[in-house]
Amino acid sequence: MPITIREVAAEAGVSQATAARALNGYGSTSAAARERVARAAEKLGYETNYIAQALRAGVTRTVTFLPGNLELPFFATIAHRLSDALEDAGYLLAVSSSYEDVERERRIIEGMRARMSPGLIVASAHRDMHEHLRRLNESGVAVVAIDRSLASDGIDSITVDNYALGGDAARYFIGLGHRRVGLVFDSEDIASSPDRTRGAVEALREAGCEALMVRAGTDPAEAESCVRAVLAEERSRPTALIAFDSLMTEAALYAVREAGLAVPRDISVMGVDDHTLYRLLEAPLTVMAQPVDRIGQDAAALMVNRLSGTGPRGVVDVRHRAELVVRSSTAPPAG
Repeated sequence: MPITIREVAAEAGVSQATAARALNGYGSTSAAARERVARAAEKLGYETNYIAQALRAGVTRTVTFLPGNLELPFFATIAHRLSDALEDAGYLLAVSSSYEDVERERRIIEGMRARMSPGLIVASAHRDMHEHLRRLNESGVAVVAIDRSLASDGIDSITVDNYALGGDAARYFIGLGHRRVGLVFDSEDIASSPDRTRGAVEALREAGCEALMVRAGTDPAEAESCVRAVLAEERSRPTALIAFDSLMTEAALYAVREAGLAVPRDISVMGVDDHTLYRLLEAPLTVMAQPVDRIGQDAAALMVNRLSGTGPRGVVDVRHRAELVVRSSTAPPAG
């Protein structure tokens, strides 16, 4: 049975009310009484009821992280960095995926409010539907967006420059001599995707090159099927593919293999986000690597500052630059 405040009070020789004030940090108690209560609590092995404290205060020490899909290495790494940094600051991290479904996102946020979580770190599920996030932010809950900026909605954001990422990826292939590049993305509704494809399309068109849009969806099997269909058109087949997240990268690599094509002899492939396994592929993968550790650490630091009331004035909108990591999955086009 857990030790009760009554038992601690008896051991310390103080009233139950005095023991409760000393243990839970409210009201006034003398230094001597606090010391006696602390010694008694340690001796008996009393554990503070943090849930009860949270109910009295109207808030918990839990920050919610709501990514699109925690199965993606990008979001999984972010979760680790957030958890480490927030725990150092005395907070716990609760995690749930929206699976890029805005209605699910709304339901999770309502549950978070019921749990009195004071902060939300989110990768918004829809590029246009942010009203529930704006209301949450305006209600006094600290909201920090990652991956998809919500700065125009008055919400702090720590992201990569997605437009620049797309442009940099396309210009790398242009420099290798590719004239027809396939752009594999999940959905126009996820804000990072249109920003990345727009950057790539504009760079390709400026160079007089062709951009083949491959909308692959968020289901892995569907994505692979979409890429395979593009590769089946031999006369119009792209000589290079840019897959704009790790799920799209996986789909592209499977589709290329199923089509019997060799990387990079028959087609070059570039992914977004790095992974240790990419270096173990027969043709180690070239990627646009987001600074995942820095994004997670920045988001956690900003959240802690907002919760402590020490954050900067105005809306924070940090956009990091992705880094091109060249490996052997990319080469000039054959012939």
